[in-house]
Amino acid sequence: MCTIGAVRLPDGSVVLFKNKDFSRPTFTDRVELSHDWFGPLGLETFDDASPDGEVWSGLSIGANRHGLLACVNHVLADGVDGTNYDCLVEQAVRNCSSVEEAIAALEQRLATTPSWWGNLILADKTDIAAVEVRGSDAVVERSTDRVYRTNHQPAFGEVQSPDGHACSADREIFAAERIGSVESVEDLQAMLSSHDNSDTGICNHTALTTVYSYILHLDAEQLTFHVTSGPPCRNEWQSLPVPLGSAWSADAAERFLRRYPVPA
Repeated sequence: MCTIGAVRLPDGSVVLFKNKDFSRPTFTDRVELSHDWFGPLGLETFDDASPDGEVWSGLSIGANRHGLLACVNHVLADGVDGTNYDCLVEQAVRNCSSVEEAIAALEQRLATTPSWWGNLILADKTDIAAVEVRGSDAVVERSTDRVYRTNHQPAFGEVQSPDGHACSADREIFAAERIGSVESVEDLQAMLSSHDNSDTGICNHTALTTVYSYILHLDAEQLTFHVTSGPPCRNEWQSLPVPLGSAWSADAAERFLRRYPVPA
């Protein structure tokens, strides 16, 4: 399960973040990188400990050459008709150039193709939004400043996870208490590494383990992907310039993928 969000920093740049928590202790990302967009693939079988049984689709987090950033987290899948919510992230970064364009495209898709329940965060150079999706319905929260979500949907009246994840309500409180103090990438890394309830918090070491943490930082000059494999409180962050658009080349893409962290 995941804590996600976006923050407009004091210098005007934007960061979009995600802690990825799974019931398995380790996980290895599969990454797509092209001239126009990139991201770690989404996984439909995130609780399946066997790599042979994994089903990949969509993107867990991603960005494109236009400066659109997007990520999603889990709310409810079992017993719900629809496609993997990670497909919504892929649609946004493949086809859209702004938050408003992405919201319109997602609403159009949901009208014909219902989705598992999930929360999306969208950000670009000027706008930030959270989109709570369940089936064919979507509720949008726009912000110029910061948004965050854990694994339930407050816009639909929920105060805890409908999938039985007790830490979702606690992580929402922890995120609310910490996100207002985030003024830099380093502040956000500290937030994602935090433990406000012993072995759990935004960083998890309980029945769920934080297997990856991601920060996409978009400023006037560069898109940078800060990423760590395993709990961020124990592991070093890699800062990887993302070679999209005019920065893309086969060599640059190979260097990016070679430096991408995997479990030790």
